[in-house]
Amino acid sequence: MLKKIRCYLEARLFYIWLLFFSALTVFISPESTIHYAIVSTYLVYYLVYAVNRKLFFWLVGFITITLFLYYPVDLRYGSLNSGIVAAFIETNMDESLSFLQQLKISNFFIPLIFVFSAFILFRVEKYNKPTDNKKILHSILFLILLFSILWLPTKLYVKQLDGLEDTAWSLTNTPVNVIAFYTNIYESINSYYNEKNELENLINIPSPWQLSSVQPKYKNYVLIIGESVRRDWVSTYGFHLPTTPFLDQTKGYINSGYISAAPATYHSLLYSLYLKDQKTKKVNYAYNIITLAKAANFKTIWLSNQGSMGKYDTIASRIGSSADVHLFTKKGAFNTSYVDDDKLLEMFAAQMNQTATEGNRLFVLHLMGSHAKFCDRVNDKVTIDFVNKSLSCYASSILKTDALIENVVALLKQQQQRYSLIYFSDHGLSYINKEDKNELSLTHGSEFKQNYEVPFFKLSSDDTHRKIVNVQRSAMHFMYGFAQWLGIQAQELNTDYDFFSEKNDTDIKVFNFEKEVPFAELKEDKLSVYK
Repeated sequence: MLKKIRCYLEARLFYIWLLFFSALTVFISPESTIHYAIVSTYLVYYLVYAVNRKLFFWLVGFITITLFLYYPVDLRYGSLNSGIVAAFIETNMDESLSFLQQLKISNFFIPLIFVFSAFILFRVEKYNKPTDNKKILHSILFLILLFSILWLPTKLYVKQLDGLEDTAWSLTNTPVNVIAFYTNIYESINSYYNEKNELENLINIPSPWQLSSVQPKYKNYVLIIGESVRRDWVSTYGFHLPTTPFLDQTKGYINSGYISAAPATYHSLLYSLYLKDQKTKKVNYAYNIITLAKAANFKTIWLSNQGSMGKYDTIASRIGSSADVHLFTKKGAFNTSYVDDDKLLEMFAAQMNQTATEGNRLFVLHLMGSHAKFCDRVNDKVTIDFVNKSLSCYASSILKTDALIENVVALLKQQQQRYSLIYFSDHGLSYINKEDKNELSLTHGSEFKQNYEVPFFKLSSDDTHRKIVNVQRSAMHFMYGFAQWLGIQAQELNTDYDFFSEKNDTDIKVFNFEKEVPFAELKEDKLSVYK
């Protein structure tokens, strides 16, 4: 009896192990799933094996390698989306190494089990003897598989036709997560490149703005775009260490309620520096801060320390490349050199002199700011001591940005011309490894309010007092504030909206890499134990 059971199990060992491998595939795949996904995944493997043994080996090998590589990314950033694709494609070698250094050996425990199970699957397959003449069974199983994969995307598509949801038919909506994952890879990459091509094709298109009035108040306008600064780490907003001594005492407009549009640079600046069409609810790339300023006959100068891999690299460098003058400190796809933000001060001073005879000028300075790795931003020179080296470097990087802004203001004063300066950070960060004081640090995230709560202030040559407000203001409306700041009125912009009023924006939403969600519903990410 036992011998018969043993022979029965040995004859079917491959299919038993294939079921276990299917369960692991579902577990390690990042997309959301459903209870029958294991069976559906098993049917995918089984039917491919029945059709072509060599194709089966290639399929299992491909899935094993890709899921092994993506699982650590999923632990940090979640399922794949166009934001992650943009970050992957547009990063440089230094940032890639920074990400790899944040990974732990434990992140690879489950992926290694998955690889080992694939190896066993290949070994036991050698002893399997496939049986023929199962065409009817295979046809029935194929129809069952097809239904399990397609029913939910079709259901959502029908709802979209009824006007209940704005969801196109897509296999990313299938509850079989391994299918959804690879569909998502294709659609995310395709979406990114379509968006990139649209932006690049618009570089040389004449400005479409229809201006009704241009009355600039100042000669020089400076927009400083910071990087990765959480508002609650800025001493002006209450942080207990002096991270912003210049801002702490300067006159100007300081808002404690500015909300970033997204938790990473790409989408944050996409929704801040470009105008969203109120009818289609999509970003219109032809309408942005540079095309608006140029339409109003401003001399536009873009100075960036974020790099330019090729002619156009990030969402910001592409818009920057359409400015009258555009200078990048880093060029080349694999430039690993560190360039201090202070280099922008030299470039700014030079451009102030070279364009002195021009009319109204708009300078945009795009900083590396507090981008990871934090200690690289301050050349390992810690000026503020807090908890551990990583957080000390982060605090010091904010202090360094504060000093840079002070120096920019000093250069503006030397010109003896009227000026106004706006600073905001593109997004915040969230804590990781809270349980370990030595490992505690900050990284990108999308689920907390602090991923979007950033500093925003305006300093002008005619400021007479220090005004601190707590007005809920969405960065998705920054285009309106930008036009108001420059004294521009355009038919495309609502003249009744006052960006600098004390009236709160209502129903503020943020883009969390996948969709727009209510900011008020996000969780808090506080740290008080180490104060």
